[in-house]
Amino acid sequence: MTDPSYTAMLLVIDRSGSMSTIRDEMVQALEVMIAEQRKEPGLLTVDVVTFDDRIEHAVVLGDPEVVRIELEPRGATALYDAIGVAVQQFGARLAAMPEHARPSTVQVIVVTDGLENASQEWTAESVKATVERQRTEFGWDFVFLGANQDAVLTGARLGFARDASMTYAPAPGAVGAAGASMSRYMSDLRRGERRGFDGDERGSAMGAGS
Repeated sequence: MTDPSYTAMLLVIDRSGSMSTIRDEMVQALEVMIAEQRKEPGLLTVDVVTFDDRIEHAVVLGDPEVVRIELEPRGATALYDAIGVAVQQFGARLAAMPEHARPSTVQVIVVTDGLENASQEWTAESVKATVERQRTEFGWDFVFLGANQDAVLTGARLGFARDASMTYAPAPGAVGAAGASMSRYMSDLRRGERRGFDGDERGSAMGAGS
């Protein structure tokens, strides 16, 4: 039996060159989300994978008290490779734990501001197969946030639930709103009350009312 009080979060964050326009806002939104999740009951660990055309596992099973997000935009967008590698390595790490110590809640959050253009090993089809396997066989939950695209459509192609995929505008207020919605989603999930993004959240993430 897994640990019902333990949540493991994996952040897969785009750091490609185009992220430079919203770098500061994205770092702030993610760090605010982690700070809010730190206040929720139960154990939380945070893994952080950043990517451009290279992939870096920057934080492994980190303490949310000390995790900091570092993004230095550069390079192209190897989205498929990043998701595939991150999920595969994260799964292997959790599987190596004794069963009683494994998290009962696993949340994967992918954030990008552009479309795939640099992957070498993984395809949309292989990513989708991996994501769907983790969702159906192991109960993992996946969120996809994307700018400059239809994120619901992109997420669906990669195996993400439509109600857990959301488009955000690459603008300061919209990035912060998307981060707030992401934190709300995760808080609900950790309380056993999964609720997808609603219309108001989607509007705010596109800058409505800001």
